[in-house]
Amino acid sequence: MSQIHIYTVNEVTNYIKREIEKNEKLQNIWVRGEISNLKLPSRHLYFSLKDEDSLLSCVMFQNRTVNLNFTLKNGLEVITKGSIGIYKPQGRYQLYVEEVLPAGKGALYLKFEQLKEELKERGYFDLEHKIPLPYLPQRIGVATSPKGAAIKDILAVIDKRFHNVEIILSPCRVQGNEAAAEIARAVQNLNDYGKVDVIIVGRGGGSFEDLFCFNEKIVAEAIYNSHIPIISAVGHEIDISISDFVADERAATPSAAAERVIPKKEDLIEMLQTRVQRMSILMKNYINLSSSMIEKAKASYIFKHPYRRSQEIQQQVDELEKKMIFSFSSRIKLDKNQFISIKNRLLQASPQKRIDLIKENIEREIKKLYTSSKRRLKKEKERISFYKKRMDDLSPLSILKRGYSICFTHPEGKIIKEYSEVKKGERIKVKLHQGKIYSQIYQVEEGK
Repeated sequence: MSQIHIYTVNEVTNYIKREIEKNEKLQNIWVRGEISNLKLPSRHLYFSLKDEDSLLSCVMFQNRTVNLNFTLKNGLEVITKGSIGIYKPQGRYQLYVEEVLPAGKGALYLKFEQLKEELKERGYFDLEHKIPLPYLPQRIGVATSPKGAAIKDILAVIDKRFHNVEIILSPCRVQGNEAAAEIARAVQNLNDYGKVDVIIVGRGGGSFEDLFCFNEKIVAEAIYNSHIPIISAVGHEIDISISDFVADERAATPSAAAERVIPKKEDLIEMLQTRVQRMSILMKNYINLSSSMIEKAKASYIFKHPYRRSQEIQQQVDELEKKMIFSFSSRIKLDKNQFISIKNRLLQASPQKRIDLIKENIEREIKKLYTSSKRRLKKEKERISFYKKRMDDLSPLSILKRGYSICFTHPEGKIIKEYSEVKKGERIKVKLHQGKIYSQIYQVEEGK
């Protein structure tokens, strides 16, 4: 029977915490509800979100509360963004809030974020789709309200910077329910017209709700599909819209857009004058340098004596011809000598010559071997005779020839060297030069 595992409270809490926090459906979610139980300590915000049936604990840390641009209070309906997690000391799940929006504005903001993510995934914001703005457009298209402040600001800036540039207005509403469709149609109309070099799309400042028509998908698609470069100028500098992300460039205000698309005429004139002066200086320098080179060429030796160079070349040709003939002759002579040398080496290397030479060497070696062998044989004979004579001289038999004899015990046959080795009456054998004598000792004497 298996043993039952008993969990600690900490183990259970940790397990639930891991399971909740790895669930992607509970991370970066939007929750709508009414604020209650709001506590306002010095650093973090603690409150609950409730609806008719449920209550959800929330915490918003100080690094997130600094982004709040309105005051939270009990009873206020809001939309929050955050992730669900577990607070271990109390075993309580709660929403870790990152962002809070009022319910009305929050719905629009949520729609803005959703469309932004969708268009980003589809590549609407990619740099590879951006078209560079022309440096000096002859005709500028503007998609905005003909009665708004934006067109007045644009006209004023362009008239001041380059008054003879033509402006083509494609009128549309820039606020209200129908505004998005009209903005998209105005952009399309300028593309269909096809005679403008750049398009400004925008309007003056306003609330997030007023500017929301520039966050609609239909406007983003019209800007994305435009074959004419577009600069987006919506609201003030702090306002950001979907059209800003999709457009080829973004300007903080309509006036800034006008300044971006057209340079100052005075700056262009000054730049042209500077370049004309530089070109004039460069041309003068080039003419002076060319004149100097011409004068130098005129004074050169080749121009003063035009035929001399030809004569020198002819003389060089003659010298080269002589060198070539000498080189050919030397080469032929060298080749001939090499041929004779090779022929002689071939004759020397003839097989018959080789055989005769080998026979001579063999006969010479045989003679040397015979002489050497004869000399060695004579030497060996002499050496043998010498050793034979020595052996004869050292032999005991040679001593016996001079009258000496050798005594042996009898019958043992042991050589007798001292008188003490025998006794009176014993028999002995005496070896003479020729023959032997057997005798008996009759007296033994000590002596040297």
